[in-house]
Amino acid sequence: MLERLVKLLNEAEVSDYRIVETTTVSHQAYFVKQALDQHRISNVTHLTLEVNMDSEVNGQKFRGKASREIYQGESDEQLKADIENLKFNALLAKNPYYEIVKDEKYYEEKKDYNLTAVFENVVKAMQNVKNTETEKVNSYEIFVNEYYYHIVNSQGVDITFNTMDEEIEIVINSIDGDHEIELYHNEKFADKPIEEITAGIQKIFEYAKDRTQAKPTKKMMGVTVLMSGEDNRSFFRYFLAKTNTQSVFFGNSQVKIGDNCQESEDCDKITLKLVSHLPHSSRNMPYSKEGSKALDLTVVENGIYQNYWGDQTTAYYLGLEKASPANNYVVESGSRTVAEMKQGSYLEIIQFSSFIMDPVSGDFGGEIRLGYYHDGQTVTPVTGGSITCNMNSALKHIYLSQETRQLDNCIVPCTIQLFDVNVAGEE
Repeated sequence: MLERLVKLLNEAEVSDYRIVETTTVSHQAYFVKQALDQHRISNVTHLTLEVNMDSEVNGQKFRGKASREIYQGESDEQLKADIENLKFNALLAKNPYYEIVKDEKYYEEKKDYNLTAVFENVVKAMQNVKNTETEKVNSYEIFVNEYYYHIVNSQGVDITFNTMDEEIEIVINSIDGDHEIELYHNEKFADKPIEEITAGIQKIFEYAKDRTQAKPTKKMMGVTVLMSGEDNRSFFRYFLAKTNTQSVFFGNSQVKIGDNCQESEDCDKITLKLVSHLPHSSRNMPYSKEGSKALDLTVVENGIYQNYWGDQTTAYYLGLEKASPANNYVVESGSRTVAEMKQGSYLEIIQFSSFIMDPVSGDFGGEIRLGYYHDGQTVTPVTGGSITCNMNSALKHIYLSQETRQLDNCIVPCTIQLFDVNVAGEE
């Protein structure tokens, strides 16, 4: 199919084209409590074609693009019709001219991930999860996927590689007397040790238990807040959003290389780096689907913006030689231990119902699903209420823990310490 399509595209006089062929082999299972309810294995191939057409208006060159999925078994006549439709639609778009990725060659032998063995390991990890008197597994789903990519374009790109990821979705019930909650948890990873998977789920059991016993969060003004949950990765994505080429080109971000986002000295300076490969990450793709190579790249160093990242089109508009995807990232640790942060009175937030980060305004926060209020002597689980902060002020006085943790495709400090935060809650 791929060879036939390339031949027809070369005959069709398109300006440029890109083909992405993705084969996905997936093991999927659904468990009720700890009993297998459904299991299936799928093997599907999707082929996406993108066509570029150039035009000129009053001496200015434009480029449009259109894409669609090409289905297996289409005849040459059907493929020709698909291409003509894409050419017509692409000519309607009058985007400034840009160039696609050129001359990237990469061939990776298809790896034997042994999905059956990987799947069995995840099942074993989940079967090792122990119910307690008050916390029980309601149900869970397991997904183990292998992806094989073949990317070809009209400018000499020919790239093949394959990746693998694993995913768990689990629902836990926790009962405290007449009070019962249902807690949903989702996580993705790759080749994670069985013991770590089990331990991570058992930790969620502890949080579920505390949720059933939590008191309503009180309204507080000017308190110290520790963020110690999985939403820490969303906090640091702020810097990725500010340096994304698309955000910069369309004016959603005014960040320029060399700008300092932390001129204050009363803080830990942020250093964030893109890494092309991170062990146990589900996002270890050596290339983007455009054909751009994943680079090791420093985005922010000591609070100063160093590089942009993003897609090929807007990178070209910004005059960048290369565009890199942000598949994995690492945030360097800070100066304080978690134990040092846990002094005096503070509110530690473990889970938000929905953490929101607005990279344009810098506002962030959310409703508290589970937190712990420390008054200096006692610890009280709390739920409800919310915090609202702004990055422009928060970054002037922020500390990061020396301890770090991996959350799928990123490594971030375990705890973020914020000061003078107002908490909405019960009077």
